[in-house]
Amino acid sequence: MQSAIELRAVDKSFGSHAVLRQLDLQVPDRSVFAFLGNNGHGKSTTIRLITGLASADGGSVHVLGRNIRAQRRQILEEVGCLIDAPSAYPNLTAHEFLSIATRLKRYPDTEIGRVLELVALCCDRRQRIENFSLGMKQRLALAHALVGRPRLLVLDEPTNGLDPDGMQEIRGLLKMLPEHAGCTIFFASHLLDEVEKTATHMALLRHGSVQLQAPIRELVSGLPSALTLDVDAPEHAVDLLRAHGHMADVDGAGIVQMPGVTRDVAGRINRTLVDAGITLYESAHRKPTLEQWFLQTTVAQGAAR
Repeated sequence: MQSAIELRAVDKSFGSHAVLRQLDLQVPDRSVFAFLGNNGHGKSTTIRLITGLASADGGSVHVLGRNIRAQRRQILEEVGCLIDAPSAYPNLTAHEFLSIATRLKRYPDTEIGRVLELVALCCDRRQRIENFSLGMKQRLALAHALVGRPRLLVLDEPTNGLDPDGMQEIRGLLKMLPEHAGCTIFFASHLLDEVEKTATHMALLRHGSVQLQAPIRELVSGLPSALTLDVDAPEHAVDLLRAHGHMADVDGAGIVQMPGVTRDVAGRINRTLVDAGITLYESAHRKPTLEQWFLQTTVAQGAAR
């Protein structure tokens, strides 16, 4: 599959501080690609390299099949960006604001209607941006990034600060853009629930290196199921199960979690609890969410360092 973004063995340091170390990253064309990682692990630096705002110390950075260092200007003509919070001239209307972008990019005014329709931003043509909701401002920022029909959109925390309705609207937009606008979406985020609902692919960045990258569906389907037990005495249940050689813990909601338990073993565990006089309200096999997987992965890797 063709890559919209490809980084090979990339190093980047600021002074004596190494931020990226032998980073490899491949973003498939027409994917919705989530870039995950804790703060300070190199997400923003990677975005700066992809958009040509910084240069790698070593390795190669190719965007849309071309070297960003050698062909930055030509590449950026086909890239739309939304970095940090959306910003626009508050005293302008949406049409007036977007007309600046169309003139700079030498596109006709019909492009304004196209991008507003694409992001489903319906508003009075006389309404000033200062009176827009945060969700409307985010849609306007996406419309601005889409002027000129870019092949790649680079977004940093695109749903940050939005209410649940706004998050759902932006999520729907990101999912449909590869098909309707013909572009690849690359976005950094720490909202794991949104990533699971939005992205087709993801990469996990830790301490300047990509630890894992995979299609979301493949990753989630490959996660081992956990047996969850809702009981009246979770701490007593955990002690009993550990005494029988099982791995068990109580989560923040007071539910007993037992990773990697098969169906036949689950039946014996249920019987053990009932025979011990523990009331069992519910026993179920569940796949961990992406957020649970991320926390388990980062904690385990942190302990191994």
